[in-house]
Amino acid sequence: MVKRTLLIFQSLLLVCAYSAFGQADSTPTQLSLKAAMEFAVKNNLTVKNSELDLQIAKKKIWETTAIGLPQVNGTVNYQHTFKVPTANFGGQNVELGTADNTNWDITASQLIFSGEYIVGLRAARVYKEVSERNLRKSENDIRESVAQSYYLALVMDENVKILKETQLVTTNSLADIIALGKEGLVEEINVDQVRILKANIDNTVANLERQASLTKNLLKFQLGYDLASPIVLTDNLNDLMTTSEFTQYLDLSFNVANNTDYRVVETAEKLQKLNVDRYKTKFLPTISGFYRHKEQLKTAAFNFEPKDVAGITLSLPIFTSGSRISQLSQAKKEYEKTRNNKLNAERGLVIEFQKSQNTFNTSYSSYLTQKDNLTLSRKIFDHTMIKYKEGVSSSTDLHQAESQLLDTQSKYFTALSDLLNAKASLDKLTSIQQ
Repeated sequence: MVKRTLLIFQSLLLVCAYSAFGQADSTPTQLSLKAAMEFAVKNNLTVKNSELDLQIAKKKIWETTAIGLPQVNGTVNYQHTFKVPTANFGGQNVELGTADNTNWDITASQLIFSGEYIVGLRAARVYKEVSERNLRKSENDIRESVAQSYYLALVMDENVKILKETQLVTTNSLADIIALGKEGLVEEINVDQVRILKANIDNTVANLERQASLTKNLLKFQLGYDLASPIVLTDNLNDLMTTSEFTQYLDLSFNVANNTDYRVVETAEKLQKLNVDRYKTKFLPTISGFYRHKEQLKTAAFNFEPKDVAGITLSLPIFTSGSRISQLSQAKKEYEKTRNNKLNAERGLVIEFQKSQNTFNTSYSSYLTQKDNLTLSRKIFDHTMIKYKEGVSSSTDLHQAESQLLDTQSKYFTALSDLLNAKASLDKLTSIQQ
C-alpha cells in the first residue's frame, strides 16, 4: 500500500503548505463520517460557490419577471435656445418658444404581450432548477470525496496501529536476543539480523505516520476546515467493516432517473428546449402600452404640445432575410444534440454502475482473502521469531517471514481501501437526490 499511495501523498505536500496560514485550535474537533460529510456540505468552497449560483438564479427569476411588470421612468431636460424663432401675427412678432427652459416628464409603460418574455420567464425558472441540481451534484461529489478521504485516514491509522504491534514484538524480541547474546547463547550475527528487521519496521512505521498526517490534511482541505486545527475521527474501522455493511452492496439495483448527474443533464435538455421556443416567439408581435405626462417650467405664448399622452405600440417582425429561420434551425439542432447527450449520459451511467458494482464485488472478495492471509502471515512471523530465538530457524527464514508479513499487510490495507472506495462510489451513484 505504501508504494501504491506514494504519489498521492507527494501531491498532498502542496496542500499541507496552506497550514502555515492557519492558527491551531488546541481543542480537537470530533468528527464521525456523517458529521464530516455535513460539515463539508456547509463549508467546502466549491459547494459554497454552487450555493451562490443558486442565489444568483433566484435573483435572475425576479429580474426576468420585472421586465413584464410596470416600468416608470422620469427625465429632466434643460435647454437654451440662442435665437428664439418668431412669427408675425397681426403685425406683431410673437416668440415661438423660450430662450431658457426646463422640461420634465414621467413615462409609465407596461408590456402587454411578448412571447419571448413568456419563454424567458419559464427559462429563468428552469435555470434555477439547473442551479439547484448543480448544488446537489456538488454536495454529492464532496460527500464521495470526504468519504474516501475519511476511509483512507482510518485505514492509515489502522495500518500504523498494526505495524506498531509488530514493532513492539520485534523490539521485545531484540531485547531478548541481545540478552541471550550477552550470555553467549546466540551469535552476534543473529542479533544483527533482528536489528535490521527492527530498523526496517521502524522506518515503515515512521513513513506511514507521516502519510496518515497528510491524509488528514487532505480531509481537512475537503471539509473547508482550518488545516492547522486538529481533528479526531470518531468512527471505528471495525464497525464499518461488518459483514452486513457490505453484503447489502453485493446486489444493488440502479435507477438512472435518481442519479444526480443524470438530473443535471435532464435540466440542460429542458433549457435547450426553451431556447427553441424562444426563437419561435421571434415570429410573434410584441405589444406594449405607455402613458406619459410632461411639464415645462416656462411655456411659450403658443404651445401646442400636449401634457398627457397614452398609447399602444405594436412591433411586428416582417422580413429579416431568413435570419430568424436560420436561428431557429440552429436552436433545434442544439436541442437534438442535448437529447443525444442525455441518452449518452444514461447509457454511460448504467455502464459506470455495472463497473462500480463489479469493482465492489471483486474488492470484497479480495478483502476477505487478504484478511485471512494477514492472520496467517502474522502467525507464521510470530512462530518463526520464536524458533529463531531458539536457534531452530535461520536468518533467511526470519527475513522471509518478515517480508511476507509486510507484503501481506500492504495487500490487506490496499484491498480494504479499494473496498471502501468502491462502496463510496456506489453510494454516490445510487443516492436519491431531490
